[in-house]
Amino acid sequence: MPGLIAFIGGNEFRWDCEPMDRTLLARVGSSPKVVIIPTAAARENPALAAENGVRYFNGLGAQAEAAMIIDAETARQPALAARVGNADLIYFTGGDPVYLLETMRDSPAWKASQEMLPRGRILAGSSAGAMILGGQMWAPGSGWREGLGLVPTIAVIPHHASLASRWNAARMRASLREGVILVGIDEATALVGPPWQVLGPGEVTVYRGKKPAIFKDGQSVPLPDQETR
Repeated sequence: MPGLIAFIGGNEFRWDCEPMDRTLLARVGSSPKVVIIPTAAARENPALAAENGVRYFNGLGAQAEAAMIIDAETARQPALAARVGNADLIYFTGGDPVYLLETMRDSPAWKASQEMLPRGRILAGSSAGAMILGGQMWAPGSGWREGLGLVPTIAVIPHHASLASRWNAARMRASLREGVILVGIDEATALVGPPWQVLGPGEVTVYRGKKPAIFKDGQSVPLPDQETR
C-alpha cells in the first residue's frame, strides 16, 4: 500500500488536532512509531518542540521519539536518518520554513523521509513543515523558491485563515510557476493524500479557476494524484 502525505496548516500538538491525528495514526496500525523532526524550530527551541510532539503523540497511543536534526551536520548523520526511515509516521514541526528547506535539501535525512512512503508510511508536515513539501515554497520578503518537490504540483499557504490576506494570495498565485496549484490550509486541518481529502475542523482552499474552491472535513479535493515523488 502506498504511503500518505499530510500537509497540516499549523498549530500542531494541540487539543483540536487530536481527531485529525488519531485518524492518521489509525492508518498505520496500532501503537505506531512516530518520529518528530523539529528542524524548523532549530533557531528557537527545538528541544521544546520535540518534547511537545513526543508527549502529544504518546498521549494518543503512539510510540513517539524525536530525531534531533537541527542543522546540516545532523541531517547527514546516518543514525538519525535511520531513525527517520524506520518510522511509521514522521512529523516535521512548524518554525522557519527557509531554514528547514535549506537544512533538509539533498540530505540523507530527507532521502530517508521519502523512502519510507512506498512502504505505506505517513509523512506529515505542519506549517513550515508543510510548506517545504510542495513544488514551490513562499519565502516572506523574497517570494517563491523551489520546494523539495515531494508533491510538485502544490504550493501551500499554512495558517490560511490568518495569512491569506497578509501574504496576498492573489499576488502569490499570479507569480507562481505554471503547473503549480496554490492551496491554503487552516490551522489544525490537513490535506491528506493521495487521493486528497480534508481532515480537521478548518478549511482547505484551492486557488484554481476564477474563484477559490473551499473544502471541509471529509471532502475529497480534486488535485493531481499521480504527480507525487
